[in-house]
Amino acid sequence: MSAVAGSAFLGTGSAQAGSQENNPCQRLSAGQVKYNSFGANRVTFATATGRESNVVTITGCVRSGNGYVQEWQDWGYAGLKGFAPPGLTWEDTFKSPTGSYSVTEALGRSNPGTALAYHTVNANSRWGGEYGPTYNQYFEGSGGPSDENLYTYMNQGYYEQAAVINYNRRPDMNTVQGASYAIFLHAGRTTSAGCLSTSLETVNRFLRSSRPGDRIIMGAVDDIFTPYSADPFGAITQKYSQGGGPAWQPGLQRGGRTEGRWRLPELPGRSHHLVSPLRSPFLVGSHPRQVGLPRL
Repeated sequence: MSAVAGSAFLGTGSAQAGSQENNPCQRLSAGQVKYNSFGANRVTFATATGRESNVVTITGCVRSGNGYVQEWQDWGYAGLKGFAPPGLTWEDTFKSPTGSYSVTEALGRSNPGTALAYHTVNANSRWGGEYGPTYNQYFEGSGGPSDENLYTYMNQGYYEQAAVINYNRRPDMNTVQGASYAIFLHAGRTTSAGCLSTSLETVNRFLRSSRPGDRIIMGAVDDIFTPYSADPFGAITQKYSQGGGPAWQPGLQRGGRTEGRWRLPELPGRSHHLVSPLRSPFLVGSHPRQVGLPRL
């Protein structure tokens, strides 16, 4: 893959660890969020104190009048190595993506009463990790070595219930092979290769209240929030955007590239390294590629 044009905009520096933001709904109401919520009825935040932290505070916000109020709050985990810098997520990094993503699908043992499109997991259920048309998509079949066996992970408790975060997939963006896959909010509270996880009770609550187009905003506190204010139902201010804020919008031109249609930096090759010889929960979601070994 070719290098990303305008990579200076993305930046590769580390967001310094700081204080957790325990009132993200208030910050969203004040327009102090760098990423667009697109006026969603419900916005869920998953924030860590810094990019290297894998512990997140997960907060559910719902629209109320001209702002948002908190419905619930819990804690959970992100990827084993925390969050990737904005725009720099790919396989085998053990980092969750940073940004604002919609939710339109879910999966698990049985529909808990969600309005999202729901996949009832069976023995043939897979999530595509092999390069090709099924990459980062649900399908049913025997699958290949990099495709996730959803049935196995469901019976281990992780995918008892899960919401699909629309990172690297439609409707949020075109799918890029190798830019990571199977980014879910799922049960089973464990560090992973890119998912968010929390209690089954919280995932069920999330699913029952979610509607297609609700959003998850996730990342390190300093990557998500800004002291500047703007309309919470629109993009961040023009002044802030020109200063380098992400303020993601579909098709928005940034430094020679189009957000939502980006390409990744060239990588030295698709990793086949062994992370652990044990069956480890660290490998749930967006798994590293392995040869001849169980993935979990």
